[in-house]
Amino acid sequence: MVTNKLIFLIFIFIFFLPITSHSNPNTDQWIESEKTYKDLINEGFQVKSYSISNIEVGNGVKILLFVTVLQKEKDLFECQEYQTIDQNIETLDMTLICKELVQPYQRGVGI
Repeated sequence: MVTNKLIFLIFIFIFFLPITSHSNPNTDQWIESEKTYKDLINEGFQVKSYSISNIEVGNGVKILLFVTVLQKEKDLFECQEYQTIDQNIETLDMTLICKELVQPYQRGVGI
């Protein structure tokens, strides 16, 4: 009796688990923005979190990653700054991307 119930529960679990755990890899909740740190600060956003990481890529070259979270009331932005520097601490390349937290949306080509 207990064995039959256990087998039944396992069957139900295995049968329904894939239905409930399906996720869409094309769904995103961060959308790129043209705004900069200065734009966001001028609009009243405040820095809530800040993180720095570095990655050694070889030949004295490092990639510095700065991640900043800014918030104003219920609006939230995450800015990522990538800076490539050489052993003399000269900047070789720098990129800034700010993204706004939005309702999940379906990513498409070119987004």
